[in-house]
Amino acid sequence: MKRTFQMLTVLLAAFVVFAGCQKAATPTAAEGPAKAAYHIGVVTGTVSQSEDDLRGAEELIKRYGKVADGGMIQHITYPDNFMDQQETTISQIVALADDPLMKGIVVNQSVPGTAEAFKRVREKRADILLFAGEPHEDPLVIEGAADLALNSDFISRGYTIIWAAKQLGAKTFVHISFPRHMSYETLGLRRQIMEQACIDLGIKFVFETAPDPT
Repeated sequence: MKRTFQMLTVLLAAFVVFAGCQKAATPTAAEGPAKAAYHIGVVTGTVSQSEDDLRGAEELIKRYGKVADGGMIQHITYPDNFMDQQETTISQIVALADDPLMKGIVVNQSVPGTAEAFKRVREKRADILLFAGEPHEDPLVIEGAADLALNSDFISRGYTIIWAAKQLGAKTFVHISFPRHMSYETLGLRRQIMEQACIDLGIKFVFETAPDPT
């Protein structure tokens, strides 16, 4: 959860920088949350798909308050079977732009459909800043739609994971995934690098297919 909250915090901080705003003083419990001057939409998965993402959003609500109570954060969740319900995901994200105080939308993880949703938001509200955390879509696709896309360095990890396994004495490295993830540009390239790293470092590479959780 710590890593996910850090991701959401970085994206939220990026919004503040882009918007040129400063965080207001934290109100006391007696005062309650101050009326927010603007709203930020936060989109995550549910507890069954990505609990850490959801808990990170809940922490943001604790810190900045939810829109319904006069706070800053409007949190929504996309469907568990997001691959089959991309239009639902798109509609949910675009609907955030109907709020006249909405000034930023953060999606983490940015599942397929996020780029299209951002394009539609941009058509309605050019003033809303759009941030994509852990994009599932190819880099060029999401980068063309988001103001900022932030992800782990999967490419470098293709080598460093194998190197670490070698240092720990591994003789065989088993990579378990499923076709949807392997269709993602970054994850597919990471697997290729892993295979080559195994050859270079003298480790046997084995790939196993697991069921897709969606």
